[in-house]
Formats: sequence, structure tokens, C-alpha cells
Amino acid sequence: MAREDRDAVKLHRFAAVIFATILIASGSVEMISASAKNTIIGVALSPAHFPHFSDRDIDQCFDQAAQIGSHVIWIVEWESLPPTSYFNAVQEKARSHGLKFQLWLSPIALMGGRKNPAVPKSIGGNSFGDAKVRLAYIEKVLELASLKPDYLGLATEVNFLAQNPPEFASFVSLAHEAYDAIKKKYPAQTVTTSFQWEVMTAQHQFAMLPQFAGSLDVYSFTSYPDAFGDPSKVKVPPDYYSSVRKYLPTQRVGFSEIGWSSAAPSNEDQQAGFFARMPELTAGARLEFVTLALLHDVSLFTGDLERLNHVGIRTIDDAPKKSWDAIAKLPELH
Repeated sequence: MAREDRDAVKLHRFAAVIFATILIASGSVEMISASAKNTIIGVALSPAHFPHFSDRDIDQCFDQAAQIGSHVIWIVEWESLPPTSYFNAVQEKARSHGLKFQLWLSPIALMGGRKNPAVPKSIGGNSFGDAKVRLAYIEKVLELASLKPDYLGLATEVNFLAQNPPEFASFVSLAHEAYDAIKKKYPAQTVTTSFQWEVMTAQHQFAMLPQFAGSLDVYSFTSYPDAFGDPSKVKVPPDYYSSVRKYLPTQRVGFSEIGWSSAAPSNEDQQAGFFARMPELTAGARLEFVTLALLHDVSLFTGDLERLNHVGIRTIDDAPKKSWDAIAKLPELH
């Protein structure tokens, strides 16, 4: 995605920290007996009326996530991590609803074109080749692995970092070291890393995928087809996602973010039509998960970024959009 789009996503992920803070403050985590839908569909958490949501909105968000999917995902920036207790709160809330929990660490800067590390200032380094940075990163992923999420993401959309060859090479080696450290201490932990699908296909970056063999268990991808050009002219062929098997024929694969805005020049019909095609688009792909980028629309972005407020499948006031019905009516994908 463009730099401005990535900056907007940063605001969304920062807001997720506020979300977790309120989970702690409100004491809204309660152990209840619940079961989620038996499907590979899941969502990134975004309660109604965001960012001005209530305790009831939070509870309803988890309830709705379980109605349509099997898991929730939370991406956190390495340079601005919340306390570990926040992760515990979100994970317990998810599991109380029968949902699996994915926890992702993002160590690549979202600003500046996604081509530099985003390292906490306290570490005193700014390169993945720096020994201090490498040690701190491995310590952090081990800490996150100790929480035993269902999936642990080591980084998001790493193919953007290929714009900076020295840092990309350093991160590839770091990912291998981190994976080995995790597996030594937590051998059952499932590890993943994501790549941006539209950029990878447009720039023919598939040759980089083998470099990550041995540093992950699952290859993940993010996808925002309507974010590149006029949505009315975007072509999404039947094998749009299943074509990943041309490049990863036997490996474990998932899509960790999939979004389509309902805002102009798109609309609810186009958005719903896209999501209704998930069985077709993923047929034969043998995906482990397909995660929707937002559950509810949000009120965060202005100007050229405003369309990102409308990636949810329910409105900010919790009214179901046509995409909610499209997702709810999907067969249980496996």
C-alpha cells in the first residue's frame, strides 16, 4: 500500500493499544462458555463506535467475531508495545468466546515507505544488523511466545523491506535466529510472517519466499485489492488467492489481513460481492486462516485516507452492512 495508507494503518494499530487498555481498566474479561464458528474466517478486533466505544461494544465485538469466525488477530508495533498484561486480557477474552488468538509483532516502520526498522529507542540501535537490536528482538519474541498464542507473527509485510537490501538481508537472518530460539524453548509454538500480496504479485517478488523457509511454519499474506487504483476497474480473477499455490505448493499458508472499502468510488455492493466470492477465490488453496481487516467501520481517518474508515463489514454504529450478510452466509470454509 502507499505510504499514506500505511500511516493510516499505524493509527489503527495504535488505537488497538487503547482498546486493550480499556479491556484492562473495565475489567470486562469474563470467562464464559462459548464456541466460535468452525471456519477459517476470522477478524481483527474493532468494536462499534470506535474510537469512542463502550464496555458493551467490546463484549458485542467478541460475540460478533464468534458468530462469523474462528479467530481474532492483534498486530502490535515493536517500537510502542503495551504491557504484557494487555495481551493476556485480549487473549483471555478471545478464548472465553471460543476464539483462537493470533499475536503479531511488527518491527518494520510503517512510515517512510516501509523500508526501515522500527526499533524501540531504549535499545540504542536502528538496524537489524546491530547486535543489540537482534538480541532485544529475540528476547521480545520469546516473551510473546511465552503467552502461547495460537499463532505468533514475527513481522508484517516484510516484502516492503526489500526496498532496503541490507536491512532485508539482516532481517532474513534475524528471523531464522528468532525462529530457532522460539522452537528451542517453545517447540509447539506456530510461527508466521506476512507478505503484502498485491505488491508481491505486481513486482514479481516470489523469489524471496524460499529465503524464509526454516524461519516460519506458516506463510501469511495481506491483501487490499481495491487500494491500488480505481476499485471499479480492479480485476479479481477466480484464482486470486488460490494462485499462491503456484509458488508455495506444499507449505502452510494463510491470509492475515483482507480488506475492501465500501466507500466511494466503491460501495457496499462491491464490497459484499468481493467477500461473497471467498469460497471461489480460496478454492483449493488449503488456507489455514482468512482474516478480515476490520469488523466495524471506524472514525479515524480524514482526507485521502477516509476510505479506510469503511473497510469494516458492519457500520461504526453497529448496523450490518451487506458484507456482514455475505460473510455470515458463507459456508464453513476449511
